[in-house]
Amino acid sequence: MSPIYAVSLALLIVSAALATWRGGRWERATAAVLVLVWIGTTLAPFDSLNPPWVPIGLDGATLLFLLYLALYSRRQWTIWATAFQFLLMANHLAFVRFHELEQWAYVTAYYVWGDAVLLALIAGIFWRERKAAEPAVGDAGSRE
Repeated sequence: MSPIYAVSLALLIVSAALATWRGGRWERATAAVLVLVWIGTTLAPFDSLNPPWVPIGLDGATLLFLLYLALYSRRQWTIWATAFQFLLMANHLAFVRFHELEQWAYVTAYYVWGDAVLLALIAGIFWRERKAAEPAVGDAGSRE
C-alpha cells in the first residue's frame, strides 16, 4: 500500500466517522457517497494503457451530487468540496486527452484533490459544530 493511498484512506475513515458522529444529514449523505465511490473505485480495474472509465463515471456522479448540495444545502463547505471535485474531474479529463502523461502525476493529483474534498467535509463538520455552539444575537441569556 502506497503512503498516499494510506493517508487518503485514513482521511476517508476519519471524515466518515466524524460525519456519522457529529455531522448533519448533508454531511452524513456526503460521507456515504464518498465511501461508496471509494469502494467502487478500488474495485474497478486500473491499468496504464486505458483511461479508468469506472472511476471517471463515479467521480462525475459525485460532482453532480456535490453540485446539488452546493446549490441547495446552504452550507459553505459544499462549495469548496464541489470545486475540489471539479478539479479532480479536470485531472481525469486531462489524462484521457493526454494519455501519455506520467502515471505518478495523474494518480498523485487524483489523491490530492480527493483529499481536499474530504478536508472540506471535515471543515464543514467542525464549522457546523462551532456555529451550533455560538448563541444567536438576541437569544435569551446572551449579552446585547
